[in-house]
This record gives sequence, C-alpha cells and structure tokens, in this order.
Amino acid sequence: MVHRQTDDRAADQRQGTARGPDTAGRATGTEPEPQPLPASAERDLFADRAPLGLVRLFAPAVPIVLDGEPVEDEERMHADFPGPLHLTRLGHGDDAVLGAFTDRAAMLAEARRQYAGEELPPERLERAKRSMEHVCTTNPGSLPEEVYFYEDAGESGDVKRLPKGRGYPNLSRVSRGFLGTQNWNDVISSLSWCRYDVSLFDAFDWQGNEFFAPKGCNTPDLNRFGWGDRAASIANWGG
Repeated sequence: MVHRQTDDRAADQRQGTARGPDTAGRATGTEPEPQPLPASAERDLFADRAPLGLVRLFAPAVPIVLDGEPVEDEERMHADFPGPLHLTRLGHGDDAVLGAFTDRAAMLAEARRQYAGEELPPERLERAKRSMEHVCTTNPGSLPEEVYFYEDAGESGDVKRLPKGRGYPNLSRVSRGFLGTQNWNDVISSLSWCRYDVSLFDAFDWQGNEFFAPKGCNTPDLNRFGWGDRAASIANWGG
C-alpha cells in the first residue's frame, strides 16, 4: 500500500539500533525515535482531516456498522462517505462488528460504553493472550504504560514498543527484523493491552482512517477487523 510521505525526520540515532529503512525496506542510516505527542495532539490532529485518496477496502471478517447502521456494500460506503473514518471493535465473540463512525466523538463515546470491562486477574490476562481472546479490564491503571505492536496475530513475530505520549508518524522509516533491513509499514497484526488509548492510522502523519484500541483492552487479531498489515502510523495517547 502506498502512503503519503512526510518530510519530518528524527535526527537522533538510537544507541545500538539498526539502520532505519526507506519505504522499500532498504537501510538508510538512521532510526527515528518516536515523536512526543503534545497534550493537544489528539484534539488538533482530528480538527481538519486530509481527504482520502485511493481507498483500500477493509474487507473484515466481521460485519461493518456505520454510524449505527449495518453496511451491505463497503464500496458504496466509501463512495457515500469519502472522508476518513474512525473505526473500533464493538461487541464480543461471534457478535463482534467493525464499528465505523464519521464523527470521532461518537466513536469514543460508543467504545467507552461498550467496554466498561471487568477487573481481571493477571492469570486471566495471560490466558486471553495465548488464546487470542478479546478482553477488557476496568482497572487499566494496572497495565503497562507502553504498548507493544506485533508482526503477527496473537502477539507473535517481530515486536515494536511504543512509550506513553509518543507516536511514529511514518512506519516505513522504522526498522524491523534481526538485521533491521525491513520496516514496520503495513506489518502490524496485533497489539498488547495498555494503560492508555492507542490508535493506528492507514496513512502517514496520523492521517487517513483510524483504528482505535481503547485503554484496558487487548487486540489479539487485527486481521479479523480488516486492519492486519495496514497501519502506516501509530500513537499511544497516554499523557
């Protein structure tokens, strides 16, 4: 998938890290640090969203519900609503759907309502991770501040850590693999639970469509919701 490029480059070289890749996966010489997200970032980023270009269908394994209405034809949905969508998982088990919203505030409100969660012991969290069960906890403060992104479903394969209040605006510049010769663009397929809300975007610079993972919830399989191998930029909204 081709994404809009950004001119922002981090100048610092991380101690002992591999060389960062370009969009073709070749090493370019520097590995960017995740950028700090200012307190107003979550508000400012969504104030004026850039229009979408060529649309890549989500094609999830679950139904799509747009602003509360079932979607029968995804191509028609994109034609009728050409702007970026805010998406999140809604429901549990066989009743899960990909919730799509034209208004981010409405998406956040529904995600909060759906995932009041329950307080889970550590052994339940570990069991859920192994079985790719989706769970949430009412006590996200007990979870790590950082989030981990994984190459494969079930929190497996290559892993990338993202601290609180940080984000990567261009995953094609973030190295991956033992030798650091590959990159993280269009690679992420699962992510860990986190103390804070986390977002993935399918364009650079935190633009395009957004997939929102609420704090306190795990996301063991993005492929089910049409977001496997799709993210181009990521954010951990923790303050």
